[in-house]
Amino acid sequence: MLSATLPQVKSSRLLMAFEDFHERFRASYNRNQQLKKIVTDLSRQVMLQQFFVEEKIRSDGSSGVKLIRGGTKGLNNYDSNSHTSNYFMAIHDHSNYIRTIGMGEFSVVLNGLEFRTRHNDYRMVRPSSTSGEIDAVEDIQFPGVPPEVTSKATVSEQVSEMQEWFKAFWTQNATHRDYPKYFKPVLSYLEGAWTLNKNLTKSFASTRHSLDANSWFDLQEKNRFSAYSGVKTRLENLAILPTTIIEVNDTTAEATYAQWNYRILNWPLRDDLPLKYLQQVDDVAARFSRGWTRPEVMGKRSARFRLYRDTNPQNYQLLDEIMYQVPGKDNLYSNLSQVMFGDDGMFHFGYPNKKVKLDTGLYHRWYKSDKTDAMGISAVARGFNDDFCFVAQTTQPSIASMKIEECRRRVCQTAENSFSYAIPLEIIYLTPLLTWNPYNLEIKEGLDIVNQNGRNGSNSNRYAYDGVDSNHYYLTPTEFFSGEVEGDPADTVRNSVYVRGPDGKRYQTSSSGTQIMLQSIPGLGRVRCRFPIAPVHSEGSTVGKEISALRDMLTDSPRAPPENVIFEMTSNGDHNHTLSITYRDYLRLINDRLMLTAVSDEVNGHSHTVDFRFIRINEKFQYEACDGEERCADGHPKLVTMLTNNIFTELPLPNSARVV
Repeated sequence: MLSATLPQVKSSRLLMAFEDFHERFRASYNRNQQLKKIVTDLSRQVMLQQFFVEEKIRSDGSSGVKLIRGGTKGLNNYDSNSHTSNYFMAIHDHSNYIRTIGMGEFSVVLNGLEFRTRHNDYRMVRPSSTSGEIDAVEDIQFPGVPPEVTSKATVSEQVSEMQEWFKAFWTQNATHRDYPKYFKPVLSYLEGAWTLNKNLTKSFASTRHSLDANSWFDLQEKNRFSAYSGVKTRLENLAILPTTIIEVNDTTAEATYAQWNYRILNWPLRDDLPLKYLQQVDDVAARFSRGWTRPEVMGKRSARFRLYRDTNPQNYQLLDEIMYQVPGKDNLYSNLSQVMFGDDGMFHFGYPNKKVKLDTGLYHRWYKSDKTDAMGISAVARGFNDDFCFVAQTTQPSIASMKIEECRRRVCQTAENSFSYAIPLEIIYLTPLLTWNPYNLEIKEGLDIVNQNGRNGSNSNRYAYDGVDSNHYYLTPTEFFSGEVEGDPADTVRNSVYVRGPDGKRYQTSSSGTQIMLQSIPGLGRVRCRFPIAPVHSEGSTVGKEISALRDMLTDSPRAPPENVIFEMTSNGDHNHTLSITYRDYLRLINDRLMLTAVSDEVNGHSHTVDFRFIRINEKFQYEACDGEERCADGHPKLVTMLTNNIFTELPLPNSARVV
């Protein structure tokens, strides 16, 4: 009897153990499902919170440049840097490099995503015309040299003829010389996208700068410390590039992360771009604090422009035509289309009376639908209200995509698309100086080749550069110019150097890379080659639009005295300094014959403390002491030049300005 009950007891215990295990497993499973739901919900909420931040920025303004790094302070808020200061968008010159375009750091918004660049100094390259690989690029071909120049027997004759070609370009006189063949416009643009790269990717090359981090996490931590402490890296090689959750899997609770990245590229325009289409924009705050007139700004690095051609309709400007030449991440492998929300397709906005299919793989901000919307309109601008939201579709698998399910008449379809965004930065005219080599100097492959063994470009056989290379690109005869290089602390270019030719002789040459403003050309003056056209984020806000309208309305009003008066210390060497005093101090300088002390800006790693005064007998300004000495150690002449040109600073002073 006892032996008969043992199997039953064992079976009962096994059953109880199994039921207990099952109960615990079910409880654990339920807890796991609850935790998974919590993680899913939290991840989704973080994703939606990021979307809310972006949407808030979208309503604050348009895609565009927001700020450059602060470098000046003052009593008034407009004395400090905004999107501009002495230079718009932190542009500067590295024309001693063959393909480097000088541009510093700035914060910028693309389709509601705010980020900050590193020090850019981008290269003159374009998307590849032969490869569809992500971020593949190739060098832009430089213009040739007119045979009318190269056929001249002597260098002096070549110089004279080349000056005529620049005169034709700057005066836009194609009958004088057929300049469009040799002065080629290029669009520089900033492109950004959400990427799926888990490893730190440096998406565009620079001869001088790269991200100072070994992982995305390392970059984020360095940025957090920089923001927390207020310090910056000396080489300005950090960029604030956000990370986001792009998708959450409801089944596994796994979040897909996307990393924002950007690059700066160039695109050679199909046709000539007349200079008259580049209209100057008046940044009043920057010039008012410096006492500049609008014409004066035209010749400075702070000048900003916009593309305008009066034959274009209001909603489809010249900029739209130019941006539609530029491919997105697929390079030239495009011809894409997008069908969404019940439309039969997207059509080109530039053809009002035709249904021309829109290639959504090229950058555009407008499209046309074959159906009207709820407001009875068939024209659609990308974004809710963004004047400069240029979008291009892509098929690159490394670009994060988004899915959407759309149901019509109980038939559901899932669409999945990827996009990149872009804004224009500047128009650059490539000139024959990039390839003109009248001394037949040897162009050596590589960087820092010709300056080995202590060669520094001085006028001696021992120290003259041994030819030119990519970092020491000095081909242009110095006699082509009549003025000095405009100086800036970020510049690396020198007025002139000496280069040893293949014949053993030394030749004095100037840089041949791309400059903002060329040195003065005899009989012509300074020629601008870079025209910044980047949009400004704040101008897309309601307040920005009101201020722009007010500025335009008051353009013809009488000018007021400047807040500051700017002076320049010229140089017998390769740099100048500027001095700034208040307008009140300027009146005291003139009326009370006071000696004023001012600290110059920093150039070439130094500044000067200067005591200067007004010489009434000849109406000149000169310094009496420089850093406590009678003359500056680096040879600045004693005369100081007033740069501010204003009716309230013209000498003799108007009666209204004689009262302090």
